[in-house]
Amino acid sequence: MTTPRDFDARACNNATARPWSWDPSEPLFARTLFLHAHPDDEAIQAGGLTALLTAAGHRVTILTCTRGEEGEAVPGTLPAGAGEAELVAQREAEITRARAILGVADGWWLGTAPALASGAAPRRYRDSGMSWIAPGVAGPAPGAGPGAFSRADLSAEIADARALVAHVRPTVIIGYDAAASYGHPDHVRVHDLAGALGRVTGIPVLELASTPGQAGWCYRSARAHEATVVAALRCYASQLTVVDRADPALAGLPVIGIPGPGAAGVGIAVPKAERDSEPAPQLLIRHVGGQLQELPLWPGLRPADSASSFPTPQTSAHAAAAGLPSTPVAE
Repeated sequence: MTTPRDFDARACNNATARPWSWDPSEPLFARTLFLHAHPDDEAIQAGGLTALLTAAGHRVTILTCTRGEEGEAVPGTLPAGAGEAELVAQREAEITRARAILGVADGWWLGTAPALASGAAPRRYRDSGMSWIAPGVAGPAPGAGPGAFSRADLSAEIADARALVAHVRPTVIIGYDAAASYGHPDHVRVHDLAGALGRVTGIPVLELASTPGQAGWCYRSARAHEATVVAALRCYASQLTVVDRADPALAGLPVIGIPGPGAAGVGIAVPKAERDSEPAPQLLIRHVGGQLQELPLWPGLRPADSASSFPTPQTSAHAAAAGLPSTPVAE
């Protein structure tokens, strides 16, 4: 029978453009800095990966770029007549709980010290909002103003993020790939910001795959941490619910993403031998807008295209054996 580890090996070695592999125990991840667009992205997009890294003993820091001001709220989770201030307070409380469950050491907001350029006044980057331009594909919201994260001065955002890099001295930065999960303009800006941050600091940047099963990416199973990921997701009562895929009301509805063997939904097909080796998770994410998504239990990574001198697993291991840092560290 094909095991998840066998699937890992094939998925990693299938990389045609840049053969590369990763293991959550590598010293490369000793101090990991995630960049996320909104409260809940650390659970929805990267919950499995974050749990893998913290369980391996690495120090994980999360930089969240907006407070999700433009998000909808699940009916009944906010008081009647609640406005933006109540939504933001709720989302701030939710992310605090979720980060703790995932084992995250620190969480910061872009534009608030220590993620604030030296000498700059504190600033808040606003959620840009979005509009659906195709099923499952987002585009810019027509009403986004100049203070929106996706439209603000990228050089100021880089300066703020660079200040946090100097504070936490990460060994690797993780952002989104160019597809930016479902194309939200703030996710696209996170992709741009992570790449720029890597270029100005010399720190390696990894991209988190939007779609499971793509050639050129290395995927790992986080099924051992499913309970942790589900607990973190359930912190976000204002944004989502965790539902049972066996619910008859969900029959026939499309599901975004395939987390690996055994999963069903929209995405790249997984060979039958691999599907049968591990049952699909029983639970799904239902977003406030009704979209269904698989749990993020099959994270894929690859070096960002901007990474000109990315350390290989062999060089990382060599550096660890020599007692040296495995990656550049910003001053």
